Amino acid sequence: MDHPAHILMCGDELATAVRAEMTLEDNRHTIKMEAISRIMQSGDNPMTGKPHSFSSAEANVNSDASYALHLASLRAAAVDRIRARAAYDAALAGARLETQAQ
Repeated sequence: MDHPAHILMCGDELATAVRAEMTLEDNRHTIKMEAISRIMQSGDNPMTGKPHSFSSAEANVNSDASYALHLASLRAAAVDRIRARAAYDAALAGARLETQAQ
């Protein structure tokens, strides 16, 4: 096996996974604020019969479909990052084991 090439490939996959997760995290606040705005504009708070305040809208932000989808994407990206890290670590360990066995 060409260990250096495999390690580089796994490192690239790890970097791509980290970048994807960071991009989603960078956008989370904006998407959350958009969701809060949508909730505030959606009408009265059914619990109080009054217009949603910022805090009541924020308390319900997870009910917004777009924000919930973004959070699901963020969770999936975290899983991808962990798997990419495991593959990278396994590539390093495999190279070390083979080198030690020689």
